[in-house]
Amino acid sequence: MQKSYSLGISVTRTDRLAWDASPTTPEILVVRSVRTRQDITTMPKPISILFFLLLSAVASALAADTVLTWPPDGKDTMLRFTVGKLRQVSSVSGQSDYLGEALAENLSTKMIPSASFYLYVLDKSGKRVGDGYLEVTNLEPGQRVKIPGSVHAMAPFASMELQPQHLPSDEPMKVKMSIKSTPPGASIKLDSQDSGITPQMLAMTPGKHTLEFSKEGYATASTPVETVANALPGSVEIELNSLTLDTVVLRDGTVLLGDVASMTATAININLKGKAMKLDRSRVARIVLGQHKRSAAPRRPGP
Repeated sequence: MQKSYSLGISVTRTDRLAWDASPTTPEILVVRSVRTRQDITTMPKPISILFFLLLSAVASALAADTVLTWPPDGKDTMLRFTVGKLRQVSSVSGQSDYLGEALAENLSTKMIPSASFYLYVLDKSGKRVGDGYLEVTNLEPGQRVKIPGSVHAMAPFASMELQPQHLPSDEPMKVKMSIKSTPPGASIKLDSQDSGITPQMLAMTPGKHTLEFSKEGYATASTPVETVANALPGSVEIELNSLTLDTVVLRDGTVLLGDVASMTATAININLKGKAMKLDRSRVARIVLGQHKRSAAPRRPGP
């Protein structure tokens, strides 16, 4: 009696073959997928793959340069900043500081004397989570220069945008001048306008100006200053001369310069241009003695 055999083949993920012989069925080739315990443990994990892809995408985004232009609409583009990879230098309580460089390019046909921008960093939803600062000065047409960049972020960020602080115009850039006096603490007037107390940093438009200095107990001084467009920062220093006359400041703001002859608890006698005047002490806010009286003040004898 002729016997028939069936040939079954089980194919697994590890390419092992299982051969079965059975005399009860016609000759049939059966292919089955068999999964072993080892196959299950070695299968790729979908979550692990997605996490890896996400990390790769984030790393690529951080490593890529960010190109920002102003104006951002691309019309009559004046400046282009290529912000390189930012390096994290500190992180405290979820807030991080970054440092890096940006390549600034003048795409216009005019020199840019000065331009500064806030560098806003945004999360994926477009919400601002931090900011930085970019500035260029005296950038010739077509010139490219590397400038430092820094960012302080309160959360991870995904993109950047520019917000202008100061844009160049046809007006010449103001010149920064450091104003000092000896002694310090003198009131400054720039072209008859109150401008602070020395030492002070003033921004002057190109042209001719007058600086005035005043301080109690010292003679008022003035000096001319002339600045030119796009000049480098400069400085003005002046030494005030001590007054030989006494200064009496009244409570209504009046200032009298003369020679204080005597003072009592109720009155002050002062000579003004050779004329004697008696002032009620309640009218006087303060008295500053001239240099000759301060230097001639008696000293206490030593031990």
